[in-house]
Amino acid sequence: MGFFKKNKEKLITFIICGTIFIAVLSVIALFSGAIMRLFGFQYHSVGSIILFFVIATIVSYPINLIAGGFPKALYKLKRISKKSTIGLYLILDTIATCFGLMIVDYCMSTIFASDLSILVISFILALPGIGDFKNM
Repeated sequence: MGFFKKNKEKLITFIICGTIFIAVLSVIALFSGAIMRLFGFQYHSVGSIILFFVIATIVSYPINLIAGGFPKALYKLKRISKKSTIGLYLILDTIATCFGLMIVDYCMSTIFASDLSILVISFILALPGIGDFKNM
């Protein structure tokens, strides 16, 4: 019990941050599910959509770090132009997100996501990341 008393503030902060993260991800998941539905996405419940995107976020996070860092590194080394950096980022991030979504789609029986729906939402989810390249 001494551990919880000692780290009570950290634990509360962790729980609050985790709750906010899940809430924001849930809103994004519902929005993404609505877009994907136009392209053949099928699901059994709203909870399965949220779970699908939470797991896909966790699965694709390490690959997305590389997808974001690699173009920046090439730009800093003056190997590619700023436009090429943004294009390469969009391609790599879209592929990384597709990979994560496809893995989770394969493993979840309550979800069916067509390849087109995964590709479209992966590209849409990559677009906000372009802002990271504006001040380079």
